[in-house]
Amino acid sequence: MASPIWPSRMAEPDERLASGARPAMMPQVSAPTDPAEHVRVRAAESRIEFAVAGAFTILIAGTLAYVHLLFVDIMPPARLWTWTSLFIAAIAAMVAVPLAVLVRRPDDAEIMAIWSPAGKVVAILFDVAVASSVWLLLPYASEPLRLLMVVFYAACVSGQVISTAESLGTITFGVVSIFGSAALFFVMAPGPYSAGLAVFLVAFGALMIGVAATLKVAIRSAIAARLSAEAISGDLAAALAAATEARQAKTRFIAAATHDLRQPLQAAALFFNRIADRQSATGDTAVVNARLAFAEAAGLLEQLLEHLRLDGGMIRPEVQFTALDAIIPRVCSEVAEIAVVSGFRIEQMGSRLVVAADPALLVRIVRNLLHNAMRHSRGSRILVGGRRRGDRVRIYVVDDGRGISTALAANLFDEVKPDCADPVGQSGVGLGLPSSRRMAELMGGSVELDPAWRHGAAFYCELPLVRQSDRADRHC
Repeated sequence: MASPIWPSRMAEPDERLASGARPAMMPQVSAPTDPAEHVRVRAAESRIEFAVAGAFTILIAGTLAYVHLLFVDIMPPARLWTWTSLFIAAIAAMVAVPLAVLVRRPDDAEIMAIWSPAGKVVAILFDVAVASSVWLLLPYASEPLRLLMVVFYAACVSGQVISTAESLGTITFGVVSIFGSAALFFVMAPGPYSAGLAVFLVAFGALMIGVAATLKVAIRSAIAARLSAEAISGDLAAALAAATEARQAKTRFIAAATHDLRQPLQAAALFFNRIADRQSATGDTAVVNARLAFAEAAGLLEQLLEHLRLDGGMIRPEVQFTALDAIIPRVCSEVAEIAVVSGFRIEQMGSRLVVAADPALLVRIVRNLLHNAMRHSRGSRILVGGRRRGDRVRIYVVDDGRGISTALAANLFDEVKPDCADPVGQSGVGLGLPSSRRMAELMGGSVELDPAWRHGAAFYCELPLVRQSDRADRHC
């Protein structure tokens, strides 16, 4: 047998694509003006810095208590408490400003106008408190304790670089005031390590400024990229929502038009049948073909309406125990007249199997498979029946027609199929099989082509099996 060619049911291509015109792309998201973008980025930086500064303050408070204990026995209490009070005021401000931002949740403009400058003032106050310790505490410290205080200064500056990388000017002030004061002190108070410590402090200070500048660029770039991505994501979500609404509106319109078109078609078929009956021409070939054409047109409209309902999410299955011996005879009876006119003999296999399915959807699936066989198979006999496969049931619709080639089988369930000529010239829009599969999937099943069948085509709808024990439990 020659390889059969499945009929093409691909819709006409879009005229813009046929003419070679490029499809319109989604409009690019308009970038905000530079001042507005600058405010957004700076405000986002400030929010991050306030959050980090809050955690940094906890460490500083613990360090303050430790330093106070180190010097409590080696220097005058008044001098020590003067420095400790200044440091406590700086820590209180470092706590108050981030907490106020957390509670108030100010907008970008308020952050830039009030809270970002306030944060810089607090950072300067902290730098002054740390730098004052050089002149108030170090004169009373031993050489090892001075080395420990150098570690304290390095930790303070490093923490400030991490928590306020956005403000390069503030960090520069902190480096100069703290490391500059310490370096000057060691130059004025010679000792075994004074020269080396002075050089180290100057070099480390320059390194911290360089690190702060690098962090500033990296953080600002990351924040700008995140804000841009959020803006694009918001625009895409809005565009997607608009496209979805437009598609649903179009679907509702076409569904309504299709539904309205069925009524005059059914009326025309009814009037035609009355005229044919009156003229005793029911057996005439023209009358038979006309009735077949009416049935085909009604079937195509039903397929289109079914597809639109699926697209619009309007089909919601009510799954229940469904006996095949109630479904198969009903569908075969419904299509019996079309089968006779089309030259087909439909045979049923008795089955006592029960599946979990929506009866109405299962009827439509089996009907679609029968119509598909009568329309395209070029055979004369169709077998309908159910077979058990483990905990599943397959409802088969098998024909003795021309079969389906492997190449064409890959696209059977696509709603838009590759363009291929159909020498038989059969009609159809190609929605029966994809719609049937989608309805089966709503019920936890599937519709497939059995590739093992070689004498025609064998389609089946596979659904969950309902065992006898399950039915007994339901009736208990």
